[in-house]
Amino acid sequence: MKKISKWHENKIVGKPIKGCQLCSLGAKLVLFVTGECDSNCFYCPIMKERRQDIIFANEQQISSVDEAIKEAEMISALGVGITGGDPAITIERVVSYVSEFKKHFGLDFHCHLYTSHTLTHYQMKILFNSGLDEIRFHPPRLKLTQEMKDALLIANSLDWDVGIEIPAIPDKEKELLEIINFALDIDLDFINLNEFEITEANVEILTKMNYLVRNNVSAAVEGSEELAVKILQRFKKSPIPIHYCSSRYKDNTQLKNRLLRRADKYSNDFDEITEDGLLVRARIIVDNSESISTVTKILVSDYRIREKDFEVDEKNNTVFLNWLVAKRICEELKTKLANAILNIEIIHQYPYPKGIITYLEPL
Repeated sequence: MKKISKWHENKIVGKPIKGCQLCSLGAKLVLFVTGECDSNCFYCPIMKERRQDIIFANEQQISSVDEAIKEAEMISALGVGITGGDPAITIERVVSYVSEFKKHFGLDFHCHLYTSHTLTHYQMKILFNSGLDEIRFHPPRLKLTQEMKDALLIANSLDWDVGIEIPAIPDKEKELLEIINFALDIDLDFINLNEFEITEANVEILTKMNYLVRNNVSAAVEGSEELAVKILQRFKKSPIPIHYCSSRYKDNTQLKNRLLRRADKYSNDFDEITEDGLLVRARIIVDNSESISTVTKILVSDYRIREKDFEVDEKNNTVFLNWLVAKRICEELKTKLANAILNIEIIHQYPYPKGIITYLEPL
């Protein structure tokens, strides 16, 4: 007899599909293959600046498959999740990336894709033949049209994993049940219910529609998790996995593990890595490139700091080094270079060039 189980911060009936298993390890490259989409879902969470034909690999904008492969290597990726926008708008690009991933990493490199398009049999055969392992459909605005039903039937005739991925919108229970029942009727491979979230991109329209955040520290919409659990209870004997994916999980597990994998390769010996995958380091910001040279010479000659124990960012007139070392020498250094040093700071930073800084302490 099946029951609802806990999986990380999530709840699930059955076992998670392979794409989700790899995401939980932080082992999936997130490939935002285009920001373009023609579905016009009122709840779209994508920032307006990204709703154009641009590509991101994890948190970095890229322009080629080689850059995507490099980023995949930086996190020791075991697969890729292809998202957007809607990747179906640029199928040729998707095929090119999937083919190159498989060629570079091998056939076991797991590739899954999200789409809200009612793809044709021809389009799906192209994707399937490129090596795509898993496809996740999102009926736009939760409307299960006949065209979407036909597309799901076609997808299900091919030898890959096919599923539904939809937000658990609190007042859309009827629509959700219709979609889930259809997925069960045609024996899809999985159903994912995502916790509904308010983002910078949709906050205005969702507020007008009276959706509220659950609390002051969460972007999750009030009532979304409750509806998802109610649906899991209703379908706890489901023959296919039904997985509720919470917003907590995306931050506390998926993102954290991906950052930890990247930090392991990106960090310098002088960096400390937090349990969330952030780099703890100090930075010395100076007024110009000549001052950079002066600072580095003083670090080596006066404080016996080896060149491998600091990093120079000449473009931004910055030197990075161990935060404890910086704390120890900062007062002396500011005295010696009073006119050159603008700031000495301890930062917590995403493990990327110009990575997001989540904490800053001036010294």
